[in-house]
Amino acid sequence: MKVISLLSRKGGSGKSTLTVHWGVEAQKTKGNRVVLIDTDPQGSCSSWYNKREAETPLLIQSNTKTIKDHIEACRADGINFVIVDTVPDINNLAVHAARVSDLVVIPVRPSVLDLESISASIELAEGIGLPAVIVLNQAPPSSTITDEAKTALTNYSLPICPVPIFNRLIFCRAMIDGRVAGEIERKGKAATEIRKSWQWISSQLTGVES
Repeated sequence: MKVISLLSRKGGSGKSTLTVHWGVEAQKTKGNRVVLIDTDPQGSCSSWYNKREAETPLLIQSNTKTIKDHIEACRADGINFVIVDTVPDINNLAVHAARVSDLVVIPVRPSVLDLESISASIELAEGIGLPAVIVLNQAPPSSTITDEAKTALTNYSLPICPVPIFNRLIFCRAMIDGRVAGEIERKGKAATEIRKSWQWISSQLTGVES
């Protein structure tokens, strides 16, 4: 079983949207069983799940006291992937989530404030000794800002997902009624970005021991 935690000190980085979209994408692989863990008190993933008609992926609400037990229960149940949505802060809950993870994913928007805020997430992952990657999220389509952000991110010694996730209305539309972009427009650009970014994320787990 592989555990992926999405960490970001900055609110609005799109952790919840990526969590549910990657969860559904991971579930598409035959035989995969996926669980989403929502540790954010805002409960965005839980709200999405409660509106969802499809039975998968499963979702668990958790906190500092229960997350380790929930992870172990998933492992015992033969779950393949656990994706954890964390609170937008580097606090005890984020630390607990990171400690039980195989990979930390740090979503970042292409803005000065967001780029400056990721150092805390990087320091947390490095302090625990966990592999971490950066994903550029909510990037404005057809803008040089995205390329500039990519260049700025190379200052950090972390792998950067080669597939940016662009700011598309369909992501908001999907979150409203418990779906993902690919369930609305199967061959749309958003669906392609999610599929390719998940392929890259999962490839980063190759050779990582659980």
